[in-house]
Amino acid sequence: MDRTDEKELVKIASMYYEEGKTQAEIAKIIGVSRSLVSKNLIDAKEAGLVEIFINSKSVYSATLERKLEQKYQLKSAVVVDTMDLANHEVDKMVGRQGALYLQKVSKKAAKIGMSWGKSLRNLVDNYPFTNQSEITVYPLIGGMGDDHVDIHSNQLSYDLARKMRGRAKYLYAPALVSNPQIKKDLTENSTIRSVIAEAREVDIALVGVASPFEESTMAEIGYIDDSDMKSLKEKGIKGDINSRFFDETGNEVDCQLNKSVIGVNLKDIKKIPTVIGIAYGTKKVLPIKIALEHQLINVLVTTDEVANELLHEA
Repeated sequence: MDRTDEKELVKIASMYYEEGKTQAEIAKIIGVSRSLVSKNLIDAKEAGLVEIFINSKSVYSATLERKLEQKYQLKSAVVVDTMDLANHEVDKMVGRQGALYLQKVSKKAAKIGMSWGKSLRNLVDNYPFTNQSEITVYPLIGGMGDDHVDIHSNQLSYDLARKMRGRAKYLYAPALVSNPQIKKDLTENSTIRSVIAEAREVDIALVGVASPFEESTMAEIGYIDDSDMKSLKEKGIKGDINSRFFDETGNEVDCQLNKSVIGVNLKDIKKIPTVIGIAYGTKKVLPIKIALEHQLINVLVTTDEVANELLHEA
């Protein structure tokens, strides 16, 4: 590069990066077009005359977020840096970051759908008290028995709505029923049918992504047993969202457990404009990957460990 040309590029870069002048102001000072100034700034970077450093400890997680968004065409990714964090601190941080993201995107929402599980409990616990009285929170699935009520969709819907000063609807039905006739009778109930229909039309859905075979809350609380898991493996199940089991293609599998669920199915969840998946833990990478690849969720809140595996898997 000619020294005269180099000097001109340095001069333009100094005015832009050090003096804070706009491209239009620089163009007027030098007497060239704004587009030429823009080109010169690009040339200065490509020639190594300008190097830009982002001086923030958040650059690590922010870079992972952008890579996830680009690779999986996500609306957004939220990545928690887990360095020096104990497991219980990771749970809290993921819940807090999920809550902050929900607070931001829910400002224009009228209806929020709530699934169930521990990760969503952490999000609700970390959601700040706000005044969002126009919002109604709907359960996306029925209840999970008498135990562990704090992670049921109805309870989570109530608690989130209370923090928002909004309203909650309730699905007075179990998540899983024992036979088709019971499901038919319950889903023909006008109240239950109405809540499920409205839950399909929410603006934002909050869900977990899990594997029934690894650290499964459904197995932990006794909602599925060893025979169920054997059957799921034989059917090629890879993960579940809202207690709907999917295979490697991201499709809901034709199995008895899926037929027994009272709640919103995966096809309807995919139609919801914003589906936020709160999912982390390296044993859940495969179901998370499938959920991302097949657009079962379009926002992911996770950890750096999971993000790195999702980005670098073969």
